[in-house]
Amino acid sequence: MRARTTRFLGATAIAACACLTLTGTASAVAPANGLSEVIAAAGSDTTVDITGAILANANGGAWNTDPDNFVNVPPLLSGTQTFTVPADPFADEVVYSAGNPAPNGSSQGKAALKASAEAGDGKIDIARSSSARGSADPGTFEYFAFATDGVTWASSATGSGAGLTLTLAQLRGIYDGSITNWNQVGGGNSPIAVYLPQTGSGTLSFFTGTVLGFDPTTKPVTIKRFQEHDGNSIPVADRATAIAPFSIAQWIAQGNTVVADKRAGFTVNPLTGAGFNGSPVAGSAGDYTPAFTTAFLGSRSVYNIVDSRTPSYDQAKRAVGFDDGDTASTASPLCGGQLAATIQRYGFLTVSGPNGLSCVKS
Repeated sequence: MRARTTRFLGATAIAACACLTLTGTASAVAPANGLSEVIAAAGSDTTVDITGAILANANGGAWNTDPDNFVNVPPLLSGTQTFTVPADPFADEVVYSAGNPAPNGSSQGKAALKASAEAGDGKIDIARSSSARGSADPGTFEYFAFATDGVTWASSATGSGAGLTLTLAQLRGIYDGSITNWNQVGGGNSPIAVYLPQTGSGTLSFFTGTVLGFDPTTKPVTIKRFQEHDGNSIPVADRATAIAPFSIAQWIAQGNTVVADKRAGFTVNPLTGAGFNGSPVAGSAGDYTPAFTTAFLGSRSVYNIVDSRTPSYDQAKRAVGFDDGDTASTASPLCGGQLAATIQRYGFLTVSGPNGLSCVKS
C-alpha cells in the first residue's frame, strides 16, 4: 500500500487550511477500521474549494486515527497538469490529466460515484454536487446537504451591464432571445453575449431548470459556454458585453481571497421578482458575506453524496455525513456544526438539520 502523502485540496489548499480549526471530536458515524484508505471526492466546481477545506479538516483531525487520506480531485486540468489519487487496499492508483479528464461538474461526479460503486473499485467515494437527487440516481445514493448557495446573473463591473438590476422577466427574456441588447434593460448600446456553464454542470441544470424554467438551447439565442464561476474562461473580447450565471458563494470566496480569484471583473447582481430583491452580497473585499435569503429563487442546497455500495462508504461518512440518530456531538465534524465558520467564509449559508445537526440527509 502506498504511503500517505500530501496532495492538492482545491484551488488554494494553503488558504483553505489556514482558516480551519482542526477538531479532535470523535465521530460516531463509523469507527476506525484499521485500514488506511484513500477517500476521493470529485464532481462539482461550485463546491471544490469548500470541499478542500472540509477534507483538510478530516486529514488533520485527531479522530482520523487509521489514518485515512481524504483527497479532493480538481474538476479541470489543463495542459500538462496531472493529479494523482494514490492506491489503497481497494483501488489502484489513478492519474488524471488532460487526456484522462477528472469528473467535471455535478453530473459527472455522480456518474463517477455510481460507476465506482457498481464496480466496487473504490476510485470515487464522494460526489460533490450542486444539484439535488435525480431520477437516474441509484437508491443507494445518500445526499448530505451541508450548505446553501445562491445563483444569480453576473456581468462585467465596467461593461454594458454594469450597475444594473434585472427583473426575472428580463433575465428570462435575455436567455430566450427576445432581449438582445443591453440598452433594452437600461444598459449600454451593445449586443448581449449570452453565456451558460459547461455541459454537466449542476449550476447549469439549476439555472436553466429552476431560475429560467427552460432550456435556452431550444430558443432563438446564440449560447456560448464557459467554465462555471470562472470569468477568465470568457474570452476578453466578450467580457464587456457578457451575461453569465455565477455562484454567489464562489464569487464571495474568490473576493475573500480564500480561493484563487477567477472573477475577471465580473460582479454578481440583483435579480428582482425572484423572492429576494436586494443585493446578493454584503460587505467589502476580503470580508464579503452572503446577503440573499432562502426565499430567493436562486437559492439551492449543495451536497456531498456517498453510495452505500462503495468499499469506503463508512469512512467517507466519517468526514461528510451522519447516521440516523446522530446528534451534533456524534456526527461527522461537518454535520456536527464544527465547520460553520469555514462554510460562511467560503460564501455559503449554513443549514439546520435534525437533532441539532448542520446537514440534512435525503
